[in-house]
Formats: sequence, C-alpha cells, structure tokens
Amino acid sequence: MTQRKPKEPTLKRLRRKAVDADFTGGTITTDAGLLLLREVDRKLNLINRVAQVIPDPRDPIYTTHTQAEILTSRVFGIAAGYEDANDHQQLRDDPAFHVAAQRSLDQSPGDDDYIPLASPSTISRLENRIDKRTCFELHEILVQTFLDSYDEAPDEIVLDIDSTDDPVHGEQEKRFFNGYYDRYCFLPLYVFCGDQLLVSYLRSSGDGGAKHVRPIIKLLVGAIRQRFPDVKIIVRGDTDFSKPNLMRWCERNDVGYVLGFGVNSRIKQDMVYESIASHCEYKRTGKTARHFRWIKYRAKRWKTTRWIVGKSEHGNKGRNQRFVVTNLPELFCGPAATATQACSPCLDPEKFYAERYCIRGEMENRIKEQQLFLFSDRTSCSKFVANQFRLLLSSFAYVLVDGLRRIGLSGTGASRWRVDTIRLRLLKISARVVSSVRRVMFHLSETYAYRPVYHAVLGRLCGSD
Repeated sequence: MTQRKPKEPTLKRLRRKAVDADFTGGTITTDAGLLLLREVDRKLNLINRVAQVIPDPRDPIYTTHTQAEILTSRVFGIAAGYEDANDHQQLRDDPAFHVAAQRSLDQSPGDDDYIPLASPSTISRLENRIDKRTCFELHEILVQTFLDSYDEAPDEIVLDIDSTDDPVHGEQEKRFFNGYYDRYCFLPLYVFCGDQLLVSYLRSSGDGGAKHVRPIIKLLVGAIRQRFPDVKIIVRGDTDFSKPNLMRWCERNDVGYVLGFGVNSRIKQDMVYESIASHCEYKRTGKTARHFRWIKYRAKRWKTTRWIVGKSEHGNKGRNQRFVVTNLPELFCGPAATATQACSPCLDPEKFYAERYCIRGEMENRIKEQQLFLFSDRTSCSKFVANQFRLLLSSFAYVLVDGLRRIGLSGTGASRWRVDTIRLRLLKISARVVSSVRRVMFHLSETYAYRPVYHAVLGRLCGSD
C-alpha cells in the first residue's frame, strides 16, 4: 500500500522566491552574550566563591556536576531570562551555557561519552540543602564584592534601605497576610549603595518594615569600616525606618542618617508659615509651589532633639507635606549645630531634601530590576530558607549584570541601560558555534545591531589581560 508523505507547511513567498526554514544550521545558541557575563564573573570571581561557601554532602565518586557548574547554569540562566529551574531541561545542551560553566564542547549530544549540564532535579536539590548559616555567608560575599569594587577608599558611602512586597500564592513557610499590601506576601529587605547590591534579606511580612534593620546596618558598618576606617557612612530610607533605636545607634557610632518621618499635628504647626506661603504662591502663579525649612524637633519617645527638614508643597492635587529626620547637621557642623549653620548654603533645606533624600528613589528602580527582570519574587519553595536562597540567586545574577553595566559599559551612552535592555541587546545574541582542537568559535551575525557596544564591552572586560 502506498504511503502518502504529509505535505510540509510552506512559508509565504518573497516575490518570486520561495521562503523555507529548516534545522540544519549546525550548533547554534541564542545566548552568545553569556560570554560577556563569563568575563564579568572571571573578574569578580563570584560563582566560585559562592560554590565554596555552600556545603556539599555528595560523594565525589558519584558526583557528575560540580557546585560551580550548577550555580553557573542557574545564575546565568536567570540573567538570560530563564526564571525556572525547569527551563534547564532544554538548556542542558546549549553550547553557551557549557562554555560559561567551563565545560568542553569536544562531545556532542548523542555521543556515548557526552554529559549534559545539570538537570532541574539536580538544581532543585542544591536549592533545598541551604541553611541559615550559608545564607549569612552568601551575604558576606555580596558585601565583599561591593567593597572590592573600590580601587581606593571612598570619601562617603550611602546605604539605601528599602523593603518591598513579594506575593506568595501557596502555603509557603512564614507566609503572612499583610494589610498594607492586601495580600499574602514576604517582605524582603534590600540594601544598595548606588546601583550595587549589598543585602537581599527575606522576611515574613508579619514582622514589619524595620525588622532586623539595626543589626543588619551594624554588620554592614562593621564590614565597611574594617576595610575603610575613615569613610563617612550615611543610612538613607523612608518612614518605615525612622525608629528611635536605629537613630540612637547611628548617633552613637558616628553614622549619618537621612530617614523619612511621619506627619503629625505637632510638626505641622512648625510648618504653618511655609504651608501658607506655598498655597499663596500656587494661587498666584498656577504652578506647583514648594517651601522648605529646618526644624528642631523632639518627639515624646525621644531622649534628644533632632533635626527635621520640612517640605510644604501645593499643586493641582492640593497640599503635600513631607518630613525627613537627619543627624547630618551635627556631622557637618558639630554637636552644637545651630539653625543658622543648618540653613547655610552647604545644608540649604531644599537642596538637602533634593540631593540627600529624593535620590533614594533610584533604589526603587534597582528593586524593580530584581523583581521584574531577574525574578526575585519566584519564592515558591515550601521551605523559607530555600526561598531566601532563591532571592540570593537572583541577587547574584544582578551582581553579574550590574558588573557588566558598571565595568563594561562605563563611560558609554549605554551605562544607564536597565537589566532587561542589557539582556535584549547584549545577552540574547544568536551565534553558530564551531569547536575545534584549538578553539571554540562563536560566529555572530554580521548585521548584529550593537556590534560596536559589544566590542567596547569586550575590550573593557578583557583589555587588561
């Protein structure tokens, strides 16, 4: 009986020419940009340090994949946009991931002696054997990576602290319903210095926004001063963190703070003149008007008087008053700082508010990069510590991509690219891979749109070698 061959689907013709597609192009990857991340990791030595910290109870005789290989697959996968461990079932044979993990391409899928990269099950077992002590040591790696980024001691380090919600949809350990966010979630705490990440600490949302902030700041300040004894350190955060115990600790340890402060009736009275002035100016000009002043203020629970910057704003949405508590006048002008000194040009209240407090909002963009583009909210493990480790995996992916941005893109128009832009333009690159006895060659497209940027990054990452 004659077997009829099924008709193959055809693509729409291009004028007089047929358009066909097949899978005979050879060994091809769509993630050739991971070669750049590989060079970043070589400079930072991040993955190897992480692998050394994590306990490995496996019998070496029966071990196929080193922890460094497993971590490279997972962290580089997150950076490349693969959020789940399950994605690695399809990525196990990808040549770009093999090269990133320092694996030879001498064997090909189908060869008897070919060994693919770690499977999702192997990755999952790694994620679930982490303990609290390991998470602490992994945070130490984040801090040391940050400190190592300085060639010389900086004059000032500003630690931006903030928390955000991490929604949960299952029965994860330590999940809690948070009334402010109106859902079950975790409440991770982040600490950044500029674009660099120092802490990504997972917490239950039932603990409150300031939970464990003081001991974390204490540990960070100790680590920073051990490396840079004379550096000026400033802690900056929103109203969640203006707690008396944190402010007292900062004052006793010569640490500056710039913290949002909640509105109350007493402090509103001190802003009556500025409120009237901004309202009258808005009525006269029709444009948003803002007036600022320094206030010496002592709350009932405080043992001392503190400086507060008040802002009174009037616009088309009505009145908006904001307050920031700080000890920087004392740090700059001495413990006996006066109102005249605090209002001097170096500490003009409006300039202070804009330059010392408002720019903390940039940190929220870094948190957004973590959650939206590096999947830090994929905390779906049953165990809380495993979810903390997943948050750290996302953090390590961020450190690598930010290292590419900070080192490779420095001084270029691309230095402010977001993580998703870097991924789209520099990591998601197709290449044909050819392996010979002496080299592994990635043949990129001749029409690659960001070829000059790629060459510039490669020059910065490898030029000193």
